[in-house]
Amino acid sequence: VSLDVKATPFGAYDAAFIAAVQQRWYDLIESTRLSQRTGRVILEFRLSYDGLITDMKVRETEVGEMLGLLCQRAILDPAPYQHWPSDMWRMVGKNFRDVVFTFYYE
Repeated sequence: VSLDVKATPFGAYDAAFIAAVQQRWYDLIESTRLSQRTGRVILEFRLSYDGLITDMKVRETEVGEMLGLLCQRAILDPAPYQHWPSDMWRMVGKNFRDVVFTFYYE
């Protein structure tokens, strides 16, 4: 799993977000009987200050629709996430962040 906001001043928040998504993704993979293919899924979405996810779009999938949907669920199921810390909100300067999240099936 990779998030393209690496090395931001929001490291602790991003690390917790990634950990939640990653754990849910692993749980979903384990509980399904979908054949494992190799490739990636790239999702775009907005993460709002209150931890809600909106405007999710599939930018790319190399592994088919079902595994792409599993990635979407990995992000949506744990929501809402923690509210942003006040410093993060001030630095972002708006009520949301546009995020690109990439999942790798190997």
